[in-house]
Amino acid sequence: MYVVRTSSRFYRTRLQHVLQTWISLVSQHAYFVTDKLLPSISHDHLILTDEICGQDKHAMDTLCCKTAHDFKLFHRHLTNYDWFCHFDDDQYVNTRKLEEYLSTLDSNRPYYIGRNSWAKALARRKEPFPYSFWFATLGAGVCLSKPLVRLLQPYTQNISQFVNGCLKENYHDDIYLGFLIFGYLNITLTKNNQFHSHLEKDFYNDKQKFLETFNEQITFGFGLPNYYPVFLPNLYESRLDRYRLRSLHCLLNPHIDECQMRIHKLVLNVTKSFR
Repeated sequence: MYVVRTSSRFYRTRLQHVLQTWISLVSQHAYFVTDKLLPSISHDHLILTDEICGQDKHAMDTLCCKTAHDFKLFHRHLTNYDWFCHFDDDQYVNTRKLEEYLSTLDSNRPYYIGRNSWAKALARRKEPFPYSFWFATLGAGVCLSKPLVRLLQPYTQNISQFVNGCLKENYHDDIYLGFLIFGYLNITLTKNNQFHSHLEKDFYNDKQKFLETFNEQITFGFGLPNYYPVFLPNLYESRLDRYRLRSLHCLLNPHIDECQMRIHKLVLNVTKSFR
């Protein structure tokens, strides 16, 4: 299950790009946490937050409220999936690579998977649980196995319970989730460095490394002006492919008819330039 957190104000600048690329491959299994109804998304594939979470803003209470809605969706569809993944609307997800990776793990075990947000574990000193713990940044994508979602049910049964927990601990949503999983359930983060957020300043800096490894990555954060795969050949006009996501999508999925055509056209143009 793919749950994407978004907002109506980002529909044109972010969500539209991912709807037309990676989400098109998994649309039957993609759900959305958003403030208002969105074009082209069926009502049974989204959950609205504006009435409960209030004005959409990047604040602790709002983010925790929206993440609590993830779990509302997870619990609603618990019998239908083995894995439950959260992504933001400024991410491209290599669904093939993600599903390949998850297939190597035992979905009957409690797994908490993602990229550690900090280089060191968070040093917690206060009670309860005065221990250091790792947490995954939700902005790079996080996946939970069905057993872990079940174990989290006592702490995620309703929206206010999760939000109040965040505020009590003074933790943002991703930190609070990591705290619940380690502190209350004694389950540690399974780190995966193939997950990437828009906050990684060095991810798009090394051209050679990026071109050699991009097809092995699971998620890509994007954002202007500097954080998007600018090294990739541009298979579309810039105005149609603001973040090179369409180009990335085609290079990762060359079997798609339109992508075959555009890659073939690129190869012909390159060949002509050497004549």
